[in-house]
Parts: sequence; structure tokens; C-alpha cells
Amino acid sequence: MLTLFFVPSLGTNTTIEVTGDEAHHAIKVLRVSLGEEILLADGGGAWVRGSIEAIGKKSFTVAVLERGIAAPEHPELIVVQALMKSDRAKEAIELLTVAGATTVIPWQADRSIAKWQDDLGAKWFATSVAAAKQSRRLILPEIEGPITTNQIAKRFGGQSNLLILHESATIKISEAAKRFSHGPIVLVIGPEGGITGEELGFFGVAGGTVVQLGNEVFRSAHAGFAALSAISALIGRW
Repeated sequence: MLTLFFVPSLGTNTTIEVTGDEAHHAIKVLRVSLGEEILLADGGGAWVRGSIEAIGKKSFTVAVLERGIAAPEHPELIVVQALMKSDRAKEAIELLTVAGATTVIPWQADRSIAKWQDDLGAKWFATSVAAAKQSRRLILPEIEGPITTNQIAKRFGGQSNLLILHESATIKISEAAKRFSHGPIVLVIGPEGGITGEELGFFGVAGGTVVQLGNEVFRSAHAGFAALSAISALIGRW
């Protein structure tokens, strides 16, 4: 399988120069060679298969062999992820990216120990880029800014596709999937300390469905990945 690199723009020329961090990683770490075929993508779906025709100290040039555009998957899979400590958050973003999340939204839940910092958006995005390269994902997930409980209910309330994962649920995610309507599927993942009863009540009033993955209790960093995997199979994406 061809190695994937992300670039700001693919342009329309027959050659593309790759610079910056991607070039450094390719030249110094991966030690790409002349004639090697690779993939370039802009993160929005456009991609190029090309052959490396020149390698410099800080850049390399790719001769375009083939171009294409990856169609976005439907329905959208939106994950509202409660804030966690940095190492757990990184793990969660990696897993959500490889599992196909369309959008990831950080949630400042009542029991979230971590607090949103201004630089976290860039860190989460960088983590998603690395995970997308590893998994050969051509369309990057969107990383939004933090959201509150009230904003979740206002934005996604009234949709039968709003699912809140919680161990107290009596409805399996497979049962909830039978009632999916047209539109995005939204998963709300609580923090390590769990979603509070008040938050569950708030989501219930907004029309959300509390669901469980099974008898086991997942860590916050792993629950979204497991739920996305189950849903992808249930809707026929996998």
C-alpha cells in the first residue's frame, strides 16, 4: 500500500512540490527514494498518485500519475467526546479517526477533569492527521471547538439519531440503529467519571436515546471507537 502524505493543495500541474513537515518526515524518517510511488491528499477528498522525481534537502517533487476525488461517506458520524487527560484524549482521537468519525466535538462535561485549552484544537487536529496517514484515510475529520451540554441539546436535540452511551441504558445500540432516520448519527461519549444523572435527563428531554454497547463498561477513550465500529457494521458501511 502506498504511503500517504497530506499537502495544503494539489493544484493542477503535472508535478507537485512537497515541503515542510511532510517533506522532512518523508526524507529524513521514511527515506523515500527516487521513483517511489506515493499518495498525496489535501484532506478534503482530492488525491494524487505520483512518482518521486526529485529529492532535495527540505523538499521533494512528485510527478503526477493519477488524480481522483474520494466521495464523503454518508451518513455523517459525529462524535461528541468529553474532555479527558491529554494522553487519553490523544488515544481517543486516533481511534475515532481510524474508525471513520466525520466530526469530533470536545465536550466540557460536568465530570471532565481536563479543561479546554486554546492549543488543544491544533493538537487534536495534528493527532487526527497522523492517524489518517497511518490508516490511509483521504478525508480528514473536522475537529470543532468545545461544546456545552446545553449546546449539544440545542444543536442535535429532536433527532432520533442522537445516542448517548451510558452503562445504565436498557436499549442496545443495535436496537437504536433500527430507528435511525435520515441525517447524521451523533454519539455522545462521557468522561471517565461518567455522565451525570442531570446530563442524562437533559439529553432525554432533548430527544436523545441512552444506549449501551453491551455488558462491559468501556473507557472514555475507547467507547467512541467501539460505537463507531458497531454502527458502521449495522448500517452496512463495514
